[in-house]
Amino acid sequence: MRVHLVAVQATLRREPYTQPEAFQKYVMELTQRATQGLPEGEARLVAFPEAFGLPLLFWLETPLEVQQAPTTLQAVLRLLRANWSTALRLGGLCPAVFYHLRAPRVWPIYQQAFAEAARAFQTYIVAGSLFSPLMDFEPARGLHPQGPQAYNLSLFFSPKGRLLGRIPKMRLTPHERRAFLSPGPPGRQVLETSLGRIAVLICLDAFHEDLVEQADAAGAWLVVQPSANPARWEGPWSGDPSQLEGEIWLREGLAGKLLDRENLRYGLNPMLNGDLYELHFEGRSGVYQAGGPLALAEHPLGEALVRATVEVELGRSH
Repeated sequence: MRVHLVAVQATLRREPYTQPEAFQKYVMELTQRATQGLPEGEARLVAFPEAFGLPLLFWLETPLEVQQAPTTLQAVLRLLRANWSTALRLGGLCPAVFYHLRAPRVWPIYQQAFAEAARAFQTYIVAGSLFSPLMDFEPARGLHPQGPQAYNLSLFFSPKGRLLGRIPKMRLTPHERRAFLSPGPPGRQVLETSLGRIAVLICLDAFHEDLVEQADAAGAWLVVQPSANPARWEGPWSGDPSQLEGEIWLREGLAGKLLDRENLRYGLNPMLNGDLYELHFEGRSGVYQAGGPLALAEHPLGEALVRATVEVELGRSH
């Protein structure tokens, strides 16, 4: 079976995140462009970058003083102060409460936008990620968080618009730990779909051999790696300033991790770029096979749609 893989390289802009209708339109337009020209009736999977939903927490229906704050921390504190009574009820004026304060408003908009896009364009979608408690819906309680923790969560949708999985990031960066996120539990990273088994390993997760090994052992043929790398692509690598960030990413990333696997054959790596307050992201999105890219964005900045078509044998683990 032929499967069309598309990595959405997105640039952060404030306008699409300030109102629900604007965000829904933005997701719909990107998905339409990602799938435009693909043969009708053939399977496709579109993946958005890590933290694609994060600006909703800061910019969706918020005052200008929050949107124009100098840092993410200042934005969080200003929003907490503006909603101090609700924040106190949730646990106090600390940054961790921020996610619980914003999730009831942001989560439904984020989920609905991607569900509608998946359904409209008959595509599987990995919806980047959002910083949030693990939200659940139960008729007697409505939408509510499952526990006090907040995670870096990716959502996986079917072409029918059904949410198939909520996948938490397990290996956190120093930025994420300082942002009061918790590492997610294992066991949610591989999903069984009509396309076979697909793994979602968010950014740093896919650089850890043990997590890639688990995905391979579970029979996944594809690993999707939504990423948002807060470093200059052509700048020095934090682990060794004599090497470039982008060179390390391409050498130590999916192309190498896929080599000699039993089941894993392909990787899909959409990357975020642009600015969110003091954070700056760069990266070249790509579709990978063992040893190298099948397709790679030309530049580490700016929007891009990176596409490749692969053959998948259903009925086998890969």
